[in-house]
Order: sequence, then structure tokens, then C-alpha cells
Amino acid sequence: MSTLKVDTLQTTGGAGLYPAKAWINQTNGTTINASANISSLVDNNVGRYTANLSNALTSINFVCFGTRMYGSVNEDRQGIACGAVTTSSFQHGGGHNQGNGGFEDGTYSAGLLE
Repeated sequence: MSTLKVDTLQTTGGAGLYPAKAWINQTNGTTINASANISSLVDNNVGRYTANLSNALTSINFVCFGTRMYGSVNEDRQGIACGAVTTSSFQHGGGHNQGNGGFEDGTYSAGLLE
């Protein structure tokens, strides 16, 4: 396997590319379906999680993004909530606006962009 090391990624037209520093796809609790730079996942409460990073970040100035799916239906009506971004972890969770709009389990995808 080869390793490619670069300081800046660009398209052939010169536009910058900004890959995620970490991302995770999980289902109901701590089942990790796929991830990058995630060492473990903590189930904090129903629909609330902490993703621990394999490699620490250099700062906490990142954008957290994500969505929540339930089965094949996108129930990301309120988006996901992100919080407590540290250099070694980030919290995320969500639900939908039916009933009381509380947090719920489901399939989450979340990550960090610089």
C-alpha cells in the first residue's frame, strides 16, 4: 500500500478540496457501520452519542454536520444536534418533530469539516 502526503488538495481547475477530518455512520446505539478517524462511540442517552477520534485534531474550529435516517425514510426534519467538539471527540444526536421532537435512535451519519 502506498501513502500519499500533501498539504493542499485541489481540483485540476485549482479549486480547493476539503475532506472530512472524521466521519461516522452508525445504527441504534454504538453499532458503527463505517467510519474514518473514529476509535469508539459512546451512547450517552437515547439518540445522543460521543464519537471518539483515533487521531486528535489540532484545534476545535470545525463544522459538525450530519443527518438521521430511520429505515429508508429521511427523518432529519430538525437536523442533528452537534456539540462539545474537542480535539479528541465530538457529540451528536437528533430526532424529529413528530410528538415532542425528542432525541431518538436510528441511523446517524455525522462528521467534522475544517
